[in-house]
Amino acid sequence: MQHVDHTLVLTVRNQPGVLVRIAHVFARRGCNIRSLRVEPHADEQWSTMTIIVRDVPRLDQMIHQLQKLIDVSTVKDHTAVQKN
Repeated sequence: MQHVDHTLVLTVRNQPGVLVRIAHVFARRGCNIRSLRVEPHADEQWSTMTIIVRDVPRLDQMIHQLQKLIDVSTVKDHTAVQKN
């Protein structure tokens, strides 16, 4: 069976509560986050968040919801196909 891992790279404000709001978008859609990495930028006002999820239905809607969050600046999708 072929699975698709979606790698989403977000630029977010480095503020308390941002991670919870982002995770809530995935939870509402029943998606489990497989991997999460957060790295602060040099100015420490922004961070890069890399999130990997598998087999997301309607990924375009999820990306749109993430983009609407106040503390999210950008969302980019880097999708790779893997075989298990």
